[in-house]
Amino acid sequence: MSGVLCVGVAVYDQIFALGQFPARPTKIFANDFSACVGGPAANGSITVARQGGRATLWARVGGDMQGDRIVAELSGNGVDASRVRRVAGARSGTSAVGVTPDGERMLWVFADPALDADAAWLPLNDVARHDTVLADVRWPAASRAVLAAARQVGVPSVLDADLTSDPQALADLVPLATHVLFSEPALAQAMGDLPAEQGLRAVFGRGGHVVVGVTRGEQGCAWVDAEGYHEEPGVKVRVLDTLAAGDVFHGAYALALAQGRDARECARYANLVAATKCARWGGGASIPTVAELEAFAHHHRAEGACKEYS
Repeated sequence: MSGVLCVGVAVYDQIFALGQFPARPTKIFANDFSACVGGPAANGSITVARQGGRATLWARVGGDMQGDRIVAELSGNGVDASRVRRVAGARSGTSAVGVTPDGERMLWVFADPALDADAAWLPLNDVARHDTVLADVRWPAASRAVLAAARQVGVPSVLDADLTSDPQALADLVPLATHVLFSEPALAQAMGDLPAEQGLRAVFGRGGHVVVGVTRGEQGCAWVDAEGYHEEPGVKVRVLDTLAAGDVFHGAYALALAQGRDARECARYANLVAATKCARWGGGASIPTVAELEAFAHHHRAEGACKEYS
């Protein structure tokens, strides 16, 4: 079984289905509600586990009720959460998320400054036991340490290069990963006004990478590797909820990489898993299992709307 080590943030999401986003301060009555574990690394680990991989998460949560729920849900989804650290006296990260009928979302996010950022306790010697590393930008100290350790022992790594309030943290992490996958806003933050292809080529040209790519929502993804610039179109679906879609893409990509697939196979598979999630409501709770992905892929192949992913 292919193993992925995920490193970064785990939070608790409270998700509200809204008719529309408010234009001014008011009281809104939600049409539906869901609550579940969230965060890029946590959602990535759940994606790996639900897709049949061996998932391990290194993260921090508070010593509170939300922390209890996060660890319980991770374990219930088959993720090895034994290295999720409980920080006494700190509160777990929490998000309130509004989702409208077109699948767009708005987030209110709290991250407790008391949640100790120290990464010295991480068992870096264990990195070599995994087939791939997936790191996010929400816990930079840990991601730096784990990505550097992966480089030393030859384990391929994926950086979920998302938008961050600390651009320098992202800049420090990018050179360490073998596979860097930006969100469009993060690529713009890192490369300024450069068009996407030029920005990807510029990062790849600095050396040390196997793939430098960007996720583009329903448009799929694009990347640069040693053979040049490539694109893989997205899978067309009726979108119900985009929350966690990028996290799911990165988790699926990391699993495909751990299984030895090439860049296009990784991108095609990740597109399909993310699209399956977007066609279902409920944030990270709607990350598909293997059986659910198979059913979705079969339906869309019959409609001629997606390619084979295996």
